[in-house]
Amino acid sequence: MDGCACVLLVTGVLVTTLAEHLHTHTHHQLSPSDAGLRPAALGDDLPPLDLLESPNRSHDPRPTELNATALAIKLGRNLDPAFMSVTRPAPASQLLNSNNFLYRRNRRGRLVPVGDMPKHLRDMDFKFLRLPDGSKLRTRVSTKLKKKLQQFLWAFTACPIAYKWKDLGIRFWPRWLKEGHCPAGKTSCSVPPGMKCRPSATLRKTVLRWHCRSPIFDNSALQPEQRHCQWIKVEYPIITQCSCACPHTYS
Repeated sequence: MDGCACVLLVTGVLVTTLAEHLHTHTHHQLSPSDAGLRPAALGDDLPPLDLLESPNRSHDPRPTELNATALAIKLGRNLDPAFMSVTRPAPASQLLNSNNFLYRRNRRGRLVPVGDMPKHLRDMDFKFLRLPDGSKLRTRVSTKLKKKLQQFLWAFTACPIAYKWKDLGIRFWPRWLKEGHCPAGKTSCSVPPGMKCRPSATLRKTVLRWHCRSPIFDNSALQPEQRHCQWIKVEYPIITQCSCACPHTYS
Protein backbone atom coordinates (compact mmCIF):
# COMPACT_ATOMS: atom_id res chain seq x y z
CA MET A 1 0.00 0.00 0.00
CA ASP A 2 1.40 3.38 -1.02
CA GLY A 3 0.50 4.79 2.38
CA CYS A 4 2.84 2.51 4.30
CA ALA A 5 4.68 4.49 6.96
CA CYS A 6 8.38 5.05 6.41
CA VAL A 7 10.69 4.62 9.39
CA LEU A 8 14.38 5.26 9.93
CA LEU A 9 16.16 1.92 9.97
CA VAL A 10 19.62 1.68 11.43
CA THR A 11 21.86 -1.15 12.49
CA GLY A 12 22.97 -1.73 16.05
CA VAL A 13 26.43 -0.37 15.28
CA LEU A 14 25.04 2.84 13.86
CA VAL A 15 22.66 3.24 16.80
CA THR A 16 25.56 2.95 19.24
CA THR A 17 27.72 5.39 17.26
CA LEU A 18 24.99 8.00 17.02
CA ALA A 19 24.03 7.58 20.67
CA GLU A 20 27.64 8.16 21.74
CA HIS A 21 27.86 11.20 19.45
CA LEU A 22 24.69 12.71 20.89
CA HIS A 23 25.86 12.06 24.44
CA THR A 24 29.20 13.76 23.74
CA HIS A 25 27.85 16.83 21.97
CA THR A 26 24.81 17.63 24.12
CA HIS A 27 24.35 18.61 27.73
CA HIS A 28 22.05 15.66 28.39
CA GLN A 29 21.89 12.18 26.96
CA LEU A 30 19.08 11.52 24.47
CA SER A 31 17.36 8.18 24.23
CA PRO A 32 17.34 6.49 20.80
CA SER A 33 13.60 7.28 20.56
CA ASP A 34 14.15 10.97 21.38
CA ALA A 35 16.89 11.07 18.77
CA GLY A 36 14.45 9.89 16.11
CA LEU A 37 15.84 6.38 15.85
CA ARG A 38 13.64 3.33 15.41
CA PRO A 39 14.51 -0.36 15.71
CA ALA A 40 15.08 -2.13 12.41
CA ALA A 41 12.27 -4.43 11.33
CA LEU A 42 12.73 -8.15 10.84
CA GLY A 43 14.59 -8.91 7.65
CA ASP A 44 16.19 -5.51 7.07
CA ASP A 45 19.63 -7.09 7.37
CA LEU A 46 18.80 -10.53 5.94
CA PRO A 47 20.33 -12.47 4.37
CA PRO A 48 23.59 -11.32 6.04
CA LEU A 49 26.11 -9.56 3.83
CA ASP A 50 29.45 -11.19 3.08
CA LEU A 51 32.13 -10.61 5.70
CA LEU A 52 35.14 -8.48 4.81
CA GLU A 53 37.78 -11.10 5.55
CA SER A 54 41.48 -10.42 5.99
CA PRO A 55 43.44 -11.68 2.96
CA ASN A 56 46.22 -12.81 5.31
CA ARG A 57 46.44 -16.57 4.85
CA SER A 58 47.85 -16.95 8.35
CA HIS A 59 44.28 -16.44 9.58
CA ASP A 60 43.15 -19.60 7.76
CA PRO A 61 42.88 -22.94 9.57
CA ARG A 62 45.57 -25.45 8.67
CA PRO A 63 44.65 -28.85 7.24
CA THR A 64 45.17 -30.40 10.66
CA GLU A 65 42.49 -28.05 12.04
CA LEU A 66 39.91 -29.18 9.45
CA ASN A 67 39.31 -32.68 10.77
CA ALA A 68 35.64 -33.24 9.96
CA THR A 69 35.16 -35.85 12.68
CA ALA A 70 36.59 -33.63 15.41
CA LEU A 71 34.64 -30.58 14.22
CA ALA A 72 31.40 -32.55 14.04
CA ILE A 73 31.90 -33.61 17.66
CA LYS A 74 32.59 -30.01 18.66
CA LEU A 75 29.47 -28.74 16.89
CA GLY A 76 27.40 -31.60 18.33
CA ARG A 77 23.63 -31.43 17.91
CA ASN A 78 23.93 -28.13 16.10
CA LEU A 79 25.15 -29.92 12.96
CA ASP A 80 22.10 -29.84 10.68
CA PRO A 81 22.55 -31.59 7.30
CA ALA A 82 19.33 -30.00 6.06
CA PHE A 83 20.95 -26.55 6.15
CA MET A 84 24.68 -27.35 6.25
CA SER A 85 27.14 -29.13 3.98
CA VAL A 86 30.77 -30.02 4.59
CA THR A 87 31.40 -30.57 0.86
CA ARG A 88 30.39 -28.30 -2.00
CA PRO A 89 26.75 -29.00 -2.96
CA ALA A 90 26.04 -29.70 -6.63
CA PRO A 91 23.66 -26.74 -7.20
CA ALA A 92 25.76 -24.42 -5.04
CA SER A 93 25.17 -21.37 -7.25
CA GLN A 94 21.50 -21.94 -8.03
CA LEU A 95 18.28 -21.22 -6.19
CA LEU A 96 16.62 -24.33 -4.81
CA ASN A 97 12.86 -24.78 -5.23
CA SER A 98 12.81 -21.36 -6.94
CA ASN A 99 9.86 -22.60 -9.00
CA ASN A 100 7.81 -23.23 -5.88
CA PHE A 101 4.50 -22.44 -7.56
CA LEU A 102 1.35 -22.74 -5.50
CA TYR A 103 -0.64 -24.40 -8.27
CA ARG A 104 -0.48 -27.59 -10.32
CA ARG A 105 -2.43 -28.79 -13.34
CA ASN A 106 -5.06 -31.45 -12.81
CA ARG A 107 -6.13 -34.06 -15.34
CA ARG A 108 -8.32 -31.52 -17.12
CA GLY A 109 -5.40 -29.13 -17.47
CA ARG A 110 -6.76 -26.67 -14.95
CA LEU A 111 -4.64 -25.05 -12.28
CA VAL A 112 -5.53 -26.19 -8.77
CA PRO A 113 -3.98 -24.98 -5.47
CA VAL A 114 -1.25 -26.95 -3.72
CA GLY A 115 -1.09 -27.15 0.06
CA ASP A 116 -3.31 -25.56 2.70
CA MET A 117 -4.98 -22.21 2.10
CA PRO A 118 -3.85 -19.50 4.57
CA LYS A 119 -6.30 -19.13 7.46
CA HIS A 120 -6.97 -15.42 6.83
CA LEU A 121 -8.16 -16.27 3.31
CA ARG A 122 -10.03 -19.39 4.35
CA ASP A 123 -11.99 -17.44 6.98
CA MET A 124 -12.71 -14.46 4.72
CA ASP A 125 -16.43 -13.61 4.70
CA PHE A 126 -17.82 -12.73 1.27
CA LYS A 127 -21.46 -12.45 2.43
CA PHE A 128 -21.21 -8.70 3.02
CA LEU A 129 -18.93 -5.68 2.64
CA ARG A 130 -18.20 -3.43 5.59
CA LEU A 131 -18.50 0.22 4.54
CA PRO A 132 -16.43 3.11 5.96
CA ASP A 133 -19.38 4.29 8.10
CA GLY A 134 -19.54 0.88 9.80
CA SER A 135 -22.63 -0.37 8.01
CA LYS A 136 -22.73 -3.63 6.08
CA LEU A 137 -23.69 -4.19 2.46
CA ARG A 138 -24.88 -7.67 1.64
CA THR A 139 -23.48 -9.32 -1.47
CA ARG A 140 -24.49 -12.17 -3.72
CA VAL A 141 -21.34 -14.24 -3.98
CA SER A 142 -21.88 -17.88 -4.79
CA THR A 143 -19.81 -20.63 -3.24
CA LYS A 144 -18.10 -21.24 -6.59
CA LEU A 145 -17.21 -17.55 -7.02
CA LYS A 146 -15.99 -17.35 -3.41
CA LYS A 147 -13.62 -20.24 -4.06
CA LYS A 148 -12.26 -18.55 -7.19
CA LEU A 149 -11.75 -15.25 -5.36
CA GLN A 150 -9.91 -17.00 -2.53
CA GLN A 151 -7.67 -18.85 -4.97
CA PHE A 152 -6.92 -15.66 -6.88
CA LEU A 153 -5.97 -13.77 -3.71
CA TRP A 154 -3.94 -16.76 -2.55
CA ALA A 155 -1.87 -16.79 -5.73
CA PHE A 156 -1.57 -12.99 -5.97
CA THR A 157 -0.32 -12.47 -2.41
CA ALA A 158 1.84 -15.60 -2.17
CA CYS A 159 5.49 -15.19 -1.15
CA PRO A 160 7.14 -18.61 -1.48
CA ILE A 161 10.63 -18.88 -0.05
CA ALA A 162 13.59 -20.09 -2.11
CA TYR A 163 16.89 -21.43 -0.78
CA LYS A 164 20.44 -21.10 -2.06
CA TRP A 165 23.68 -22.64 -0.84
CA LYS A 166 26.20 -20.04 0.29
CA ASP A 167 29.95 -20.57 0.57
CA LEU A 168 30.97 -19.00 3.89
CA GLY A 169 34.66 -19.60 3.23
CA ILE A 170 37.35 -21.75 4.79
CA ARG A 171 37.08 -19.94 8.13
CA PHE A 172 33.64 -21.40 8.76
CA TRP A 173 32.63 -25.01 9.34
CA PRO A 174 30.55 -26.42 7.82
CA ARG A 175 31.63 -24.22 4.95
CA TRP A 176 28.32 -24.29 3.02
CA LEU A 177 25.07 -23.04 4.51
CA LYS A 178 21.63 -22.97 2.91
CA GLU A 179 20.18 -19.45 3.00
CA GLY A 180 16.55 -18.47 2.56
CA HIS A 181 15.60 -15.75 0.08
CA CYS A 182 12.29 -13.95 -0.45
CA PRO A 183 11.05 -13.26 -4.00
CA ALA A 184 12.53 -10.06 -5.36
CA GLY A 185 9.88 -9.49 -8.00
CA LYS A 186 9.29 -6.12 -9.61
CA THR A 187 5.55 -6.35 -9.04
CA SER A 188 3.70 -5.89 -5.76
CA CYS A 189 2.06 -8.74 -3.84
CA SER A 190 -0.83 -6.66 -2.49
CA VAL A 191 -4.13 -5.15 -3.60
CA PRO A 192 -3.83 -2.16 -3.92
CA PRO A 193 -0.13 -2.38 -4.89
CA GLY A 194 2.68 -1.20 -2.65
CA MET A 195 3.58 -4.14 -0.43
CA LYS A 196 6.48 -6.49 -1.14
CA CYS A 197 7.52 -10.01 -0.12
CA ARG A 198 9.64 -9.67 3.02
CA PRO A 199 11.12 -12.04 5.63
CA SER A 200 8.55 -12.85 8.31
CA ALA A 201 10.25 -15.69 10.23
CA THR A 202 13.83 -16.68 10.88
CA LEU A 203 15.85 -19.25 12.79
CA ARG A 204 19.46 -19.26 13.90
CA LYS A 205 21.89 -22.00 13.01
CA THR A 206 25.06 -22.52 15.03
CA VAL A 207 28.25 -23.05 13.02
CA LEU A 208 31.96 -22.94 13.84
CA ARG A 209 34.10 -19.90 13.13
CA TRP A 210 37.92 -19.98 13.02
CA HIS A 211 39.02 -17.11 15.24
CA CYS A 212 42.62 -15.93 15.63
CA ARG A 213 44.16 -13.34 17.91
CA SER A 214 47.71 -12.49 18.82
CA PRO A 215 48.88 -13.17 22.40
CA ILE A 216 49.32 -9.50 23.33
CA PHE A 217 48.48 -7.25 20.39
CA ASP A 218 47.34 -7.69 16.80
CA ASN A 219 50.40 -8.11 14.64
CA SER A 220 49.89 -9.47 11.14
CA ALA A 221 53.61 -10.28 10.93
CA LEU A 222 53.26 -13.07 13.48
CA GLN A 223 53.72 -16.59 12.17
CA PRO A 224 50.70 -18.93 12.30
CA GLU A 225 52.21 -20.91 15.16
CA GLN A 226 52.59 -17.67 17.16
CA ARG A 227 48.89 -16.87 16.96
CA HIS A 228 46.24 -18.16 19.30
CA CYS A 229 43.52 -19.63 17.09
CA GLN A 230 40.52 -21.80 17.87
CA TRP A 231 37.10 -22.80 16.58
CA ILE A 232 34.31 -20.90 18.31
CA LYS A 233 30.54 -21.29 17.96
CA VAL A 234 28.63 -18.48 16.27
CA GLU A 235 24.99 -18.10 15.26
CA TYR A 236 23.93 -17.44 11.67
CA PRO A 237 20.38 -16.15 10.93
CA ILE A 238 18.40 -17.85 8.16
CA ILE A 239 15.10 -16.73 6.62
CA THR A 240 12.49 -19.50 6.89
CA GLN A 241 9.30 -17.70 5.82
CA CYS A 242 8.31 -14.80 3.57
CA SER A 243 5.10 -12.75 3.73
CA CYS A 244 3.55 -9.82 1.93
CA ALA A 245 4.31 -6.70 3.98
CA CYS A 246 5.05 -2.98 3.75
CA PRO A 247 8.51 -2.20 2.37
CA HIS A 248 10.82 -0.36 4.74
CA THR A 249 12.82 2.53 3.40
CA TYR A 250 15.37 4.94 4.79
CA SER A 251 14.34 8.50 5.40
